Amino acid sequence: MILSLYVDDLIITGNNEAMIADFKKHMKQEFEMTDLGLMNFFLGLEVKQTREGIYITQRKYAEAILKRFKMDKCKVMSTPLAINEKLSKEDGAEKADPSTYRGIVGCFLLSRFMQSPSQLHHSAAKRVLRYLKGTKELGIWYKPTKTSELVGYSDSDWGGSIDDMKSTSGYAFTLGSGIFSWQSQKQDNVAQSTAEAEYIAACAAVNQAIWLRKVLKYMGKEQFTSTRLLCDSMYVIAIAKNPACHKRTKHFKIKYHFVRASQREGEINLEYCPTQEQLADIFTKAWPKQKFEELRSKLGMPELSVKEEC
Repeated sequence: MILSLYVDDLIITGNNEAMIADFKKHMKQEFEMTDLGLMNFFLGLEVKQTREGIYITQRKYAEAILKRFKMDKCKVMSTPLAINEKLSKEDGAEKADPSTYRGIVGCFLLSRFMQSPSQLHHSAAKRVLRYLKGTKELGIWYKPTKTSELVGYSDSDWGGSIDDMKSTSGYAFTLGSGIFSWQSQKQDNVAQSTAEAEYIAACAAVNQAIWLRKVLKYMGKEQFTSTRLLCDSMYVIAIAKNPACHKRTKHFKIKYHFVRASQREGEINLEYCPTQEQLADIFTKAWPKQKFEELRSKLGMPELSVKEEC
């Protein structure tokens, strides 16, 4: 049995119905509680459970954001970012209302250009709202699978920020089906090569993989084999596996060679995947509509309609 607690809201799940029933009985004896039955809404997440799987969306939360910023009747966009647009801190544009901009960006859990946003930054934020308007029904689809193998994807751009030339790392993890852990974040250091940028991204993914392995072990889903981490850079894989490459990587910060140690200890195994199959690409840069929707679908977010079952 697994229990998730947030303030006074509880989620209970497990495959032992007798244990769950006994737990609820004892809790009701100690506290005033209401059993809402099968979960369909929790902390902004809408959950639809069917025989084919579980579908999770944030439709109501998306609608609330759109209404808050008076964008509920706006035109929709098919992608959240413009392909050829490069945002900068000092773009020369008129300054935008910082409170409104920070409010929009905060709702998305993003954090770029918060100090002194311009109208260009505000327009980019509104584009995300337009994308949200057209995809508010979209969610993550978790299908039943026979295995629960943890698989990771790691990627980065190179020097994507025109302000400081820092790169953006991205990773994604699946467990049988559907993405359940992901990140898109600017790197702390300026990478001197694409290999270094990819290696820094791989290090972030390895750290997350090791933490996820510990969580899964605690939940009874221990990963008995190395976690596959898919990367589209053969050079990064060579750095992690071949000591002969280390002379060329002395300028890499020591902390990033945690990748090599984890590979050697068998916790992760870096494997090559073609760039066109690299799911983490969606977290590193803007993509045209067709490619963006293809990557989004592969992450477990297909365009479908799910009928709720009792």
